[in-house]
Amino acid sequence: MSEPAASCPLCGSPLYGWLTLPDPAAGATVGLPVDLGDSRDAAGVRILDRCESCGAGVERSQEAVDLETEARGLTVTLEDGSEVLVAPNRASWQATIGGEGWAAIDLRAGRLLLSPGSMRLLGERTGRQLNEVRCTRFGRNQAWMWQTLLNGLTFHPNFAREVRAGRLRSGDGRGRLAFAVDCVVTALAAPLVLLASVPLELLAALTGRGGELVGRR
Repeated sequence: MSEPAASCPLCGSPLYGWLTLPDPAAGATVGLPVDLGDSRDAAGVRILDRCESCGAGVERSQEAVDLETEARGLTVTLEDGSEVLVAPNRASWQATIGGEGWAAIDLRAGRLLLSPGSMRLLGERTGRQLNEVRCTRFGRNQAWMWQTLLNGLTFHPNFAREVRAGRLRSGDGRGRLAFAVDCVVTALAAPLVLLASVPLELLAALTGRGGELVGRR
């Protein structure tokens, strides 16, 4: 086991190196484990640590984590005026399957990636006592699982999502050939992957391992 990197801002337990996230322009390698020797000083590389006690993931920085800012970034106001915390689930099956290639890993609101236990701790530490933390069954969590599985087949991470958003074009990323290959792979594999991803994510949500957490006060 690697040496502790720091203490968890939620529970105070040691943090250990989990994953490296290179600059998106470099094209991530799915499942790349953290290299604590070379990654500290590499340009554009971000390091995510993990807490084995509460399950949180923390992006490494010299600055302390502001828990109130983290909680505000996760807060969503519903139509009835109530507020909930919504976040990707680090303890989900899709996070385990994808590793660095988890489609939601860069969709966190701040520096924290939460599990059900660490979301409850965040609520307690910021005066937002959560009575329920559950997993969404249908919604963007389904898209995350689908994209995570596709990430194992394409050169570019989150290829379909990035192309649709206009952030990735044929002359960007790993070049025109890789882009063309990813177009073909995505078009051919997407329907088949969907047949597997929907029931897999639904089962994960039913067992508390879905891709998106919702915490209610």
